[in-house]
Amino acid sequence: MADKTAEKRQQILITAMQLFSAKGSSVTSMQEIAEVCGMSKGSLYLHFKSKEELEKSIYEHIANRIKDEILRVDHDPLLAPKEQLRKQTEVLLVHFLEIREYLLKQFHDQMPGKPPIDKENMRQEMLAALQWFNNKLKSIYGPDVEPYTMEIGMFMASMLGSYIRFLFMPGFHLNVGITADHQIQLLDDIVNSILRRRPEPLIPMEAIGQLSQLCQTAIRTTRHPLIVIKAMKNELKKSTVETEVREDAMESLNIMEKELLGLQPSRAVLKGMLANLEGIEDLEALYTELKGTIVTVLESYLTPGGIMQGNGSKLET
Repeated sequence: MADKTAEKRQQILITAMQLFSAKGSSVTSMQEIAEVCGMSKGSLYLHFKSKEELEKSIYEHIANRIKDEILRVDHDPLLAPKEQLRKQTEVLLVHFLEIREYLLKQFHDQMPGKPPIDKENMRQEMLAALQWFNNKLKSIYGPDVEPYTMEIGMFMASMLGSYIRFLFMPGFHLNVGITADHQIQLLDDIVNSILRRRPEPLIPMEAIGQLSQLCQTAIRTTRHPLIVIKAMKNELKKSTVETEVREDAMESLNIMEKELLGLQPSRAVLKGMLANLEGIEDLEALYTELKGTIVTVLESYLTPGGIMQGNGSKLET
């Protein structure tokens, strides 16, 4: 009984996907899907409570098919790890060719294409995919490649995403076999270059956990330092601090503003002017905010020894 239910559910998914590919989901009714499946509308609702649930299940069906076939290649004893990865790349491209009309129709209907997502499940899938890719890279190139898994994965995903977009271009033919060969050759080039240079990894594997949390938590927005400086100037104009303190603080803010607007802000100047603003009455909260944003600027944009000038020499700090 359970097998028959699963078969019927799969028949509904495939039928709905074909109808959505031909007409679009917005103009395809549940009644029409039921008729093509040879069942009543009521019976259809026993399997899927709504069209939204049906659409979500179609995406899950597509993802599971791709995942199952990719993992099946992993167990092919006749293929070496690199040959497996090449085959898996081809599998992915072929599946996108198969569902091209469905996705195009979804885009044409201006459907969001993003049904409700189980965020925790997505996080686990991301972690599992990264670990799978990490193991695949190590089996091909050795353990030295592991620190660079995230960056290599980002490169591979970007390249594949670009190739997939070309698959959707009307009249443009992209041979998936040649594309898979080219992708693996590019991977060889990237990995060989990294292992020869051995740079410090910019993004460790552990960062995937933090990245996935963006789907679950709100991103805290911070004001740009220039906006905080403007707020401090306005507050100073209303402040009752001594005239000399106000004038020195205003001058420090003007200098910081000028540095931040320049092409090559000086680390020493920013830190020095920030120190001049510490402890001023009525500015404590804004000072704390400015200090936080300036620290972000220093850590994110300026090298420890100061940024490079046009002639290659560093600014004095």
